[in-house]
Amino acid sequence: MKTIMENMVIDLIKNFTNLFDLSDQIVFLVDKNQSLLEINKTGKEFLHLNKGDKIDSYLNIDYSKKELSVRTKPELKSKFNAVELDGGNTLFVIKQVDENKKYFEEITSKLPIGIVVFSKNGEVAFFNQAYLDLWGIEKDDLINYNIFEDRQLNSVGLLDKIKEVFEGKPFLFLEGYYDSLLEKGKGYRIWVETTIFPIFNERNEVELVVIAHKDITEVKLAQEEIKIAKDEAEESNRLKNAFLANLSHEIRTPMNAIIGFGGLIAEIVKDKLDQSEYGFLENFNIGIKRLNRTLTQILELSQIDTGNYELKIEPVDLKTEIEKVLNDLKSDIEQKNLEIILNLDEKNKTVLADVPALNRILTNLIENSVKFTQKGYIKIETYPNLNETILFCSIKDTGIGISEEYLDHIFEPFSQEVDGYNRPYEGNGLGLALTKRYLDLINSSITVDSVKGVGSTFTFTLPIYNE
Repeated sequence: MKTIMENMVIDLIKNFTNLFDLSDQIVFLVDKNQSLLEINKTGKEFLHLNKGDKIDSYLNIDYSKKELSVRTKPELKSKFNAVELDGGNTLFVIKQVDENKKYFEEITSKLPIGIVVFSKNGEVAFFNQAYLDLWGIEKDDLINYNIFEDRQLNSVGLLDKIKEVFEGKPFLFLEGYYDSLLEKGKGYRIWVETTIFPIFNERNEVELVVIAHKDITEVKLAQEEIKIAKDEAEESNRLKNAFLANLSHEIRTPMNAIIGFGGLIAEIVKDKLDQSEYGFLENFNIGIKRLNRTLTQILELSQIDTGNYELKIEPVDLKTEIEKVLNDLKSDIEQKNLEIILNLDEKNKTVLADVPALNRILTNLIENSVKFTQKGYIKIETYPNLNETILFCSIKDTGIGISEEYLDHIFEPFSQEVDGYNRPYEGNGLGLALTKRYLDLINSSITVDSVKGVGSTFTFTLPIYNE
């Protein structure tokens, strides 16, 4: 039977709950069996205890030092005063809770993230200033707020996810985040990134649920601007490539006729013109062919960039393709008296590639070696990787080499190490750009090693065909 003093204390706690709840100290009453009889709001928030709980199962109490700590966090100790009442009941008042609370509030107040903590019945247990600022609300707006009654969260499908967390179910949002465009309290809209996680008590029950909001509106707007700019750039590039493809096609048709007639005229008047006059005609034919080659490369580049190139991957004899290109360039090679060194792997000579693309790759690389090498040799070598799935093809020359500064730009369209009308070598700067594009099409790669004045080595890869 409770004494008058005990009843007075219990009545005091019950009837003056608001007074105790305003306190930063924990106040609770236990009976002689260490069962919790009453506890104020601060105590519930910090200790997560309920009436009927056995406090010795959750708390470490050192009566000699008057220190108390939660068993799961023994390093966090607080001083307490205890008043023993008749009948074996004890009234605890834990000191220095205000210091712990201020420390926690100070940390959360510095975070640029809105944090709100809910009790298991959906009421607000804690929030920081960033949470109020994020939603443009005041502290009083949260007094009677219950998250389970939030219509906006329900309308965006977030409330059901929150309820699952309260039930102890795993949080299912991808990577723990959720992006949603929500109405802000002051009338405008924001994008928020939301993280939700539960806090369990000693019985492994959900005691609290923490929701953290981060305003990512500026990030979203920036991403949207980038997307718009990217789409506009891609559309502009598509239109440019389509224009170049159509223009090149329209010019190439009469160009082929001019080339044909130029060759025919040269044959007809070959014996009727002196060497100087015939030289003019030869230069005309060379210029027309060069112009046609440039237009052809522009057309090929446009076809690849617009996705109009029809790729056909099939087994190809690499040695045969190399010999074809060398035969086409035979007169230029002989004119410079260059040595051709072939070191081709006979075992792995069949690769998977698109034949026209492979021909362009080999032509561009070998032709460049011939053009930029005045004396010495050109060495073409093939060799497989360890498990014989990839074949490396390297083309090495003793030419003029490439400066280290220019190597990063060597595969850019219309790029040349020496620009201007007085450059020592002719060319449009499309050959290596096309080579890289063709290799990308067949999922292959290319590397270059070069020393100015010594020479260059280009190495590309091709998948080996195994029957």
